[in-house]
Amino acid sequence: MTLASFISTAASGWFDAGPESLAIVVLAALLCLTALLALAVLRIAFAQRQKLAEADQALQRQAALMQAQLDAIPFPILLKDAAGSYLALNLACLRRLGIDPAHTVGRSSLEIGEHRWLPQVDGIPVTERIHQLGLEAVRSGKVQRCELDYLSSDGRQRTGLFLESPTQAADGSVNGSVAVLLDITEYRQIELSARATEQSLRDITQRIPVVVFAVRRGHDRLQRLAFIAGNLRALFGLQQDELVENGDVLRDWPFHDRIHPEDAPALRRVLQRATRHRGTATLDFRAYGSDGLRWIHLVMGTRRLPARGVEWIGYFIDTTSINAHNETLLAARDAAERASKAKADFLATMSHEIRTPMNGVIGMLELLGRTPLDQEQHELVHAVEDSAGVLMQVLNDVLDFSKLEAGNLRLDDAPFDLRTLIDNVVGMMTGPMHKKGLQIEVGADATLAGKLLGDSVRVRQILLNLLNNASKFTERGSVAVDLRVLGDDGHAQRLRISVTDTGIGIAADKQANLFTPFSQAESWTTRRYGGTGLGLAICRHLVQLMDGSITLSSRLGEGTKVTLEWRLPVAQREVERPAELPGRHAIVRLASLPVAHALAAHLTALGLTVEQMPPSQPMRSGIAANLLFIDADDQDSAALIAAQAILVDYSANGASGYRDDEQIWLHANPLKWQTVARVCSLALKPLAPPSHDRAGAAATPAPASKPTGMHGRILVAEDHPISQSLVRRQLDLLGWSCEVVGDGRSAFDALSRGRYALLMTDCQMPQMNGYELATAWRRHEAATRHGARLPIIAMTANALDGEIERCREAGMDDYLSKPLQLRQLEEKLRAWMPQADTDAGHAAMPPFEQDAFADPGLQDMRNEMLRVLMRTSEADLQQLQQALDQGDSQGAQRGLHRILGALQLFTQGSVLSDGRTLLDGLAADDGAPALRQVPAYLERLRGTLAELAELARQADHT
Repeated sequence: MTLASFISTAASGWFDAGPESLAIVVLAALLCLTALLALAVLRIAFAQRQKLAEADQALQRQAALMQAQLDAIPFPILLKDAAGSYLALNLACLRRLGIDPAHTVGRSSLEIGEHRWLPQVDGIPVTERIHQLGLEAVRSGKVQRCELDYLSSDGRQRTGLFLESPTQAADGSVNGSVAVLLDITEYRQIELSARATEQSLRDITQRIPVVVFAVRRGHDRLQRLAFIAGNLRALFGLQQDELVENGDVLRDWPFHDRIHPEDAPALRRVLQRATRHRGTATLDFRAYGSDGLRWIHLVMGTRRLPARGVEWIGYFIDTTSINAHNETLLAARDAAERASKAKADFLATMSHEIRTPMNGVIGMLELLGRTPLDQEQHELVHAVEDSAGVLMQVLNDVLDFSKLEAGNLRLDDAPFDLRTLIDNVVGMMTGPMHKKGLQIEVGADATLAGKLLGDSVRVRQILLNLLNNASKFTERGSVAVDLRVLGDDGHAQRLRISVTDTGIGIAADKQANLFTPFSQAESWTTRRYGGTGLGLAICRHLVQLMDGSITLSSRLGEGTKVTLEWRLPVAQREVERPAELPGRHAIVRLASLPVAHALAAHLTALGLTVEQMPPSQPMRSGIAANLLFIDADDQDSAALIAAQAILVDYSANGASGYRDDEQIWLHANPLKWQTVARVCSLALKPLAPPSHDRAGAAATPAPASKPTGMHGRILVAEDHPISQSLVRRQLDLLGWSCEVVGDGRSAFDALSRGRYALLMTDCQMPQMNGYELATAWRRHEAATRHGARLPIIAMTANALDGEIERCREAGMDDYLSKPLQLRQLEEKLRAWMPQADTDAGHAAMPPFEQDAFADPGLQDMRNEMLRVLMRTSEADLQQLQQALDQGDSQGAQRGLHRILGALQLFTQGSVLSDGRTLLDGLAADDGAPALRQVPAYLERLRGTLAELAELARQADHT
């Protein structure tokens, strides 16, 4: 039953009951309705309350989220209303400013500022200033900013940038503000430091004549002055505001109207290049400053900026005083160069003027020594030769030192054999050292390469100088040359060469000055031993040119050791050696350990296996070897082994090879590389002819006669009478016909009239000098299309560098240095004189190429004929000498023919062919030129007969 039906039923019942019942029913109905309405209201109220609770929770969550987001921001943020009261703060603000959270929200800055925990700035709370900025932001509706210096909660001084911006309501009215505090302490420190640096730079540039600048170009393509400091007025007569417009845009940079017109194009090119390329540009130019024309040095670097920007940073510096100083230095340099050239010209003139008479003195002495002289005359000639040699050495030292000081000496690198070079240098000094009774020790490392690349002439000069000093200052004892390989990288070897003597030694306090020019250890050494004091200075210069080092150690009274170290490229690794030596075995049994070690190193380099066994050590049974090196008094060792014994001789004037006792000897004073190789080869080929190497021979070997197959006349252009006589005699002695003229013009005329095989010309002559003569003749050859090029050899007394180049530029082919030496002259003639075909008369009498008694069955006949030749040859030689003394060319021809007829049965080679050429010359209508060649050939003939006499002696002992 519904409520309506209930009320209807009750009402019908009540109406039926009477009026009182009806009123009760109505009242009950109203009460029920009221109850129902109250229930509905309560339900609605409860629902609204639930919604309000949920809204409050959401609001709290939103506020917490907003606060969390605020707290996440690392710098202080303050939210305030229009009255300046705080609405919210973040934790960073609380921590930074030391504000108590209980005294923030709902309170104003002034109220919070009274709290004792709030920091102070100059006695005023920070929040008071913050409150004022907030009110100003609300009032003006604009962002307010200021910088604050304050103490943070940790007590440190900080600097902050405070920004306060107004907030607006929906209707656009200002209803509060938001403030931010940014900590700019580090930025302020950097700024202060930069300002201090900039100020320091400005202070510095104001005190020195320099301008520092930085110019930037951005996307607008305008050049803007980013920085400039310095004294612009002093350098360019400008002020900074004259350089820019519109704040920082450069106006006609960089000061083209202030640049000297001659330097402006170069400056524009540098600036244009700087805009296109990175890197550093420099330029020296002139500009008009406040005090007139100045020299300016520009240094400018370019770097790229983002967005295709460019920045140029650089500086201008006033170099006027530096340039003035440089001009003074240039003037001094020019004066020094003129003085140096004058000195070089003087040295060239002195060289020519001194060497020309020295050419005559030394050359004539050489020729005089080859004429018949008695013993006293020979001694006088040798004394004069020694003095002339000393004078030449002094001259050469002075010239070499002058070239080194002027930087005109250059090195010529070429392959050379260092072992052979040491042999030759030691050989040159052997005679003087043996005369003083000195022992000469030579050793070379077995690992030394066959040929090295370097200037052998200068290496020879250094070693010769050191050996000369060692010999000069050593009265007794020994001089040793030792070569060691310190390193080898496959391409070059590092070498150490030491020259040690047992001479007078040098005091420690005197050694430092020995490499100083014109300096010697004691003043009395110059008077006693001679010399210029330039030797070691020249050696040091030469070694330094070779990138090497030279050191000296010495003890007074005990001797001196000079050590050279340098690195030379390897030109040839293999050592040149006789083919029969590699693979053989040798035993070295010597009492002298230095000689034994040096000999073992030579043998190892020659390819032999070596065993060193001192005499004190017994020889083991069954030992075998190919070669046995023993001392002369150790004959017992030779009987204990089946090997070819070689006796080692330590005497001063010993000889290597076979001697009268039919033993093979090796001369070890000094022990030469070439001698060791030759003696080993001789010992392994016993059938070879005996060879003698007598170091004590006093006579100088005569030069060879005219080479076989050579022909032609030589034209000599020489103005000095003594030099004319000398070269004529030297050429006659060598067997060459020549014509001598006194100047270049006469030489050119002679060349134009006749045919010559070679021209020898002095460089300094009247009318036409040697350079002009060579140039003129080369032009003549080109104009007349002359078929054969005439060889031209210069004869020069100028030893300065550049002479060879000047000779070659003039068209000369080679040069001879005065004074002329016979051996040097002969080598040049052999190199440049033309070859001729074999004469028809020679073809009818071919030389023997083999021994006529080579058949073993004819050895007895050969020995007999050899003894006959020895008995008759002396008479034939006397007859030939008599014909020579009488100037009888026909008698000389008969005597020479008789000797050659018998000699051809026993020997071969050039001695026969040259003799036949000489026979033809003696048989000519004018036999005088050939007769002049006979003395030189006679010396060669005597040497050949001496070798055959040795063969005859050996045959008699067999």
